[in-house]
Amino acid sequence: MTDQEISQAAKQFIDSGIQLDTIYEPIGCMFSLRASDVGPFIRDSDAFFAYECGLSKAEYVEWKIFMASGRTCSATSLRGPCRRPARDSQSLSPQEYTRRAKERTLLCSLHMKNYSGRPVRESD
Repeated sequence: MTDQEISQAAKQFIDSGIQLDTIYEPIGCMFSLRASDVGPFIRDSDAFFAYECGLSKAEYVEWKIFMASGRTCSATSLRGPCRRPARDSQSLSPQEYTRRAKERTLLCSLHMKNYSGRPVRESD
């Protein structure tokens, strides 16, 4: 099916009173797809949600990986990367993640205390 055919079929469902499923993506938002959204969503859901969030697909995928991998602190030491969770990151939106990643403030409580705007390293 082409995108146009998918959109027409979705529009027929909507016109007949059939609500398309509400889709929940772990960005804290629920989307009721419009007929014109169905094709792009089916083709690439990450690109669809990135567009809805006002981000690039790469930024959105980075956020998903960060959340799925335990939200780890971005500080590194001679022993390797810190494994503690970044402070205040449990319900981090994709937009907030992108802002904090650019500011380099995705740090745990320990490293946040030592943060001065430059890359953080442990002293041990």
